[in-house]
Amino acid sequence: MKIRFILCILMLLVITAAKATHIVGGQLFITENKNSIYNYNIGLTMYFDALNGNPGAEDPFVTIYVFRKRDNAAIGWLEAPKIERKSVTYANPLCGISSLETYMITYSSSVNLETSDFNDPEGYYMVWDRCCRNGTITNIKNPGDAGSLFYLEFPPITKNGTAFSNSSPVFPAVKGDYACVNSPFFFDFGGSDADGDSLVYSIVTPMQGFSDKSNPSLPARGSSGYPRLTWTDNISVANVIPGPKPLTVNKSTGMLSVTPGFVGLYVFAVQVDEYRKGQKIGTLTRDFQLKVVDCPKMDPPKLLFKPAGKNVFYTENEIITVKKDDPNCFEVIVTDPSINQLIKVNGRAVNNAKDYFTLLPAEFRTTIANDTLKFQVCLDECFVTYDNRPIKIELIAEDESCPVPLTDTLNIFIRREGNDNASPEITTSLPSEYMHVTAGVPVRFTVYGKDPDKDNLALSGRGRDFNMADKAMNFQPVNGTATVQQNFTWTPPCNARKGDTLAVDFLVEDMRCEGNPLGVSRPVYFIVDESPNTPPAVRTTLPEPEITYTIGNSSEIIFDVLASDPDTSTISLVAAGRGFDLQSAGMNFTDKTGTREIISPYAWNPDCALLNGKGEQTFLIDFIAQDKSCSSANDTTTVKVTVKDNSFTEFPELPNVITPNGDGKNDCLVLQDLPEGNCSDQFKDIAVYNRWGKQVYYSRVKENNWCPADLSGGYYYFLIQYTTRSYKGGITVLK
Repeated sequence: MKIRFILCILMLLVITAAKATHIVGGQLFITENKNSIYNYNIGLTMYFDALNGNPGAEDPFVTIYVFRKRDNAAIGWLEAPKIERKSVTYANPLCGISSLETYMITYSSSVNLETSDFNDPEGYYMVWDRCCRNGTITNIKNPGDAGSLFYLEFPPITKNGTAFSNSSPVFPAVKGDYACVNSPFFFDFGGSDADGDSLVYSIVTPMQGFSDKSNPSLPARGSSGYPRLTWTDNISVANVIPGPKPLTVNKSTGMLSVTPGFVGLYVFAVQVDEYRKGQKIGTLTRDFQLKVVDCPKMDPPKLLFKPAGKNVFYTENEIITVKKDDPNCFEVIVTDPSINQLIKVNGRAVNNAKDYFTLLPAEFRTTIANDTLKFQVCLDECFVTYDNRPIKIELIAEDESCPVPLTDTLNIFIRREGNDNASPEITTSLPSEYMHVTAGVPVRFTVYGKDPDKDNLALSGRGRDFNMADKAMNFQPVNGTATVQQNFTWTPPCNARKGDTLAVDFLVEDMRCEGNPLGVSRPVYFIVDESPNTPPAVRTTLPEPEITYTIGNSSEIIFDVLASDPDTSTISLVAAGRGFDLQSAGMNFTDKTGTREIISPYAWNPDCALLNGKGEQTFLIDFIAQDKSCSSANDTTTVKVTVKDNSFTEFPELPNVITPNGDGKNDCLVLQDLPEGNCSDQFKDIAVYNRWGKQVYYSRVKENNWCPADLSGGYYYFLIQYTTRSYKGGITVLK
């Protein structure tokens, strides 16, 4: 079992003995290539210390080893070439420090993974084992001798004979930021999954592997428990980066947060577990290190708001009411202790689809300590609360602090009275809001929307505590200008119980203010009544339900079949033979579906093959009418057809003399009067011989008479044959 590569011949490169000192971190990846012969990409993303790293340790390729998880058996290996190297940027490029510069190096190769090699239900794992780490790491023992092992588990590519598609999570490039002592720091370590799988994050002790300073690049070994780094005293997973708030990770988002207490260089690892439908299918570890420095003391900005007519600043448990004739703008101030600090203010409406407000101005620069700057929050026409629900405005001020901006957030709840926009109107074609319905009986009506201001309208419907599509209710949303309408159709299902009431709210929205529409709703209550049903009836145009048919003596059997139902339910009409197939027997009848009454003709011309050598056969045909109502009633009428063989008539007396002289009298041996025969005994042929036994006439057609005008007179013999009998005789020809 081997991993097949995109290259036909692998280039075996010489591995140098240079130690990969100053490995900052990284992770492995495997991604699916759909519709390609090389169905997967496998590779590694590595972060490398650009300032202190040994240039000889920047490998032109990496060797990744794959093992079976069940027994750690080696499956294969691949050499992934370096395809990209770029510098890691800062969240704020102006905050860079001379002692911190990192490269992100990517290695990748396209491969063909065979399903026969990767179908073990317990899955597989891949590793990259390399020494050594940065020698100045603070929180582990002997950092310069410690190796790095990147680890990734992945599921089989086929399960129970079915392809199992999966790609490992994808992570954005990390930022090269540093943290400051005693200052909160946030670091987004979260990723996304192309398959929609759930990702769960946790901090773990980084893996060390089996490589060391003497053997920095040994072939990887399979293991159920790889060696891990040794923390320094008083360091554990709970406080990888110690301080007032040690390093933690949000298990759902991957957001790292820490308030470090000491300068240093700290290594850590985040394990990312991949879940699909509640089952863990993969895992990987992301190694990284964070530098903590002693930064100049920085203070965040502060947002303050004093509502009109009040002498105290706003607190976030208040609701500000803006009346119709009040000014559209109000003033907010921002202060910052730092001099010459650029402050940016952003805002958004948290619980509204659109903001509908502006900030003027949005940027300031302080000129003195504790400078106080003012800006306007101006509400647009569409910033309106129609249902007394306040809109929450979130204002965020951020400065230029390093390594990341310091911020302050102010939430203001505003209830603003409506403008001059008139409410739309909604009506239905129903006489009232209550409608009685019956299971299986279609329902149809029209919903109308109208706007006095002739604004754009949106009309929609929603079931209370249920999904309309789940109940097979059909009401598609529709848009229009000034007026709008849409039809509602529904056939209540058979499981609708008597006495049930379903409520549907129909909503028309004035879309003048996109994202903050003015809406009016109207409910319709569907009350389920008992479902009466009249059974269908089926009949034929035959005077009697029994037919006797004689092969050869009877004409084709023809009649009509009629099905009727006084209800509005759909009915079906079908025919079925008892113990035989209608079509195989040669019967012509078409099943039909319709309402109230349907007609379908029946026709049959039986032949001898149906008797199977017997004198007669009986055929029973059931014609069934069934309605499609919830009670599914039906009716059946049966037609009995008896098919008989024709009786065999006696052989006629033939003449013993004929005179073929052309006078039209007794010129031929007349054969059309021979018996017709029946299914079991049919005419085969006739032959005539002269007295020396020579055949002078032969025919397989009974109606062909023998008229020997060209033969000499004399005595002749004839032989007439049927299926089971024959007739011999002699005849004299006189000339």
